[in-house]
Amino acid sequence: MKPHFKHLIYSFILFCSLSIQAQDSIRFDQSGLEAVMQRAKIEKKPIFYMVYADWCPHCKNIKATTLKDADVITFMNANYIFAGLDFEKPGSESFKEKYKIKSFPTFLVLDENGIELSRFTGELKKDKFLTEVKIALNPKQQLPYLKEEYEKDKTNGINLMRYLVALKKGNERKELNPIAHDYFEKITDDKMVSEVNWKIFTNGITDIESREYKFVIVNQQAFAAITSQKRVNDKFVNSIIELLKPIVKTNDTAAYKKQRAVAQTIMSPVVDSLLFQYDLDHYEANKDWTKYKKVAAENIKKHTWNSPKAIKEIVLNVMRNSTDAPSLNQSLTWIKHSNELEESYDGILLEARVQRKLNNIPTAIAMTKKAKAFSTSMGWDGKEADKLLADLLERQKTPTKPSPKTKK
Repeated sequence: MKPHFKHLIYSFILFCSLSIQAQDSIRFDQSGLEAVMQRAKIEKKPIFYMVYADWCPHCKNIKATTLKDADVITFMNANYIFAGLDFEKPGSESFKEKYKIKSFPTFLVLDENGIELSRFTGELKKDKFLTEVKIALNPKQQLPYLKEEYEKDKTNGINLMRYLVALKKGNERKELNPIAHDYFEKITDDKMVSEVNWKIFTNGITDIESREYKFVIVNQQAFAAITSQKRVNDKFVNSIIELLKPIVKTNDTAAYKKQRAVAQTIMSPVVDSLLFQYDLDHYEANKDWTKYKKVAAENIKKHTWNSPKAIKEIVLNVMRNSTDAPSLNQSLTWIKHSNELEESYDGILLEARVQRKLNNIPTAIAMTKKAKAFSTSMGWDGKEADKLLADLLERQKTPTKPSPKTKK
């Protein structure tokens, strides 16, 4: 075989191999926005940008699953220029600032000039991913068109709703507040209660102190009639979570006190119950056990008296962080009630531990043996009960210590 002919054969095999490989994976262009836009102008395709971080588990998962799927690969290679950006890579700052990237993975659909057409986030499965990338190819479902349609008549709730739904896929709800507020400013009170206005409110409003939120609080029964009380309650709960959860994580007492007062203006039993749980979380995070016990004592029967799991969590914290008899005896009453509602291995064992801390050793031994019997009946090893029982039997050999006394 002649050398030049052999070279041609090798080149052909290499070309075929690369072509097959290209079809087996998404072409991931990381050359930068300017270069990708030039490609888009030549190839006449929109740009699909994945913004990720190497430490992000959701990014890794979607790369390893959805983006490896043959149907996804075929569709993306046929319809998009697929580009990627490592969020932490040097030089990515201008891109992050331009498109306001805040979470991972974020997916952007851009035109050849870098104008944002669509955005969505998260670890999407194959079917949901394909649905979103197909929607993004429809000009009448892209952000510029939806925004233009709404701005033609800012009193048109249906057009606003379509715009908000598209925005919500890739933005935090609080970023939608200004758009929804602008709409409601033009709606009089007698026109507020409607199905479309409820949808705009629940998707676009988080500001509890706003005029429209206060209107819904006062008129929640009217809105429940056009949707359901459950959906109204769900909206209230989601608003409280969005408001207080980040603050509880920071242990900021001043901010928590201020925003809790705002949350309390939502007059609803579900809100009162949620605020009780956040109060406990806040005082636990700050290790303020005096206030924790006070809040628990005042509210446990109102909000968690029928929840053994919630009661056990409270009793465990009180038991671990109390030395005074009144607190321990009170927690003993709670755990006994929990075990009456639902007898469980951990519940019986917790009751035994409270008795131990009160130095009621014989009673604690009896409860521990009961917990051991419960675990045996369930086929469990009961090691915790064995360990506690050994400790109690050792204590029984020594003179009984006086019970904890009330602190003056």
